[in-house]
Amino acid sequence: MKDHDFILPISNIDVIKQLIPHREPMIMVDGLLHFEDRMARATLTILKENIFIENNRLSETGLLEHMAQTAALHTGYKFKSKNKNVKEGMIAAIKSASILNVPQVNDTIISEVYITYEAEMLSMVSITTTLHDDIIASAQMNTVLKD
Repeated sequence: MKDHDFILPISNIDVIKQLIPHREPMIMVDGLLHFEDRMARATLTILKENIFIENNRLSETGLLEHMAQTAALHTGYKFKSKNKNVKEGMIAAIKSASILNVPQVNDTIISEVYITYEAEMLSMVSITTTLHDDIIASAQMNTVLKD
């Protein structure tokens, strides 16, 4: 891929795969709309083939995974923009989560991640997910990168 592939917005799944360590069937982000040093906005269109579909809707677990991968996408883009290798990370803790609604097949959700604290390999993030401009979920998580 060339540097121009990383110009926002990014909707090419092959470029997204360079920014996150996840692979099918666990890819839960399909676009990066916006990036700032401490914030990013990512999308996911819910497909019927998604492994987290239950009764034609994305499960709560799938929604939380999308939120966590939004944080991973932020980190991956940040590393890539500094010509560093993208690191694998994981959720260390979900401090709080509120799920008000879950999207159905063919819906597109947008999540915004805000980095509230960052030190070495640990980040604390706050994530809000919307569907048609309505908040459907929010969470605070701690994430940790593998060395």
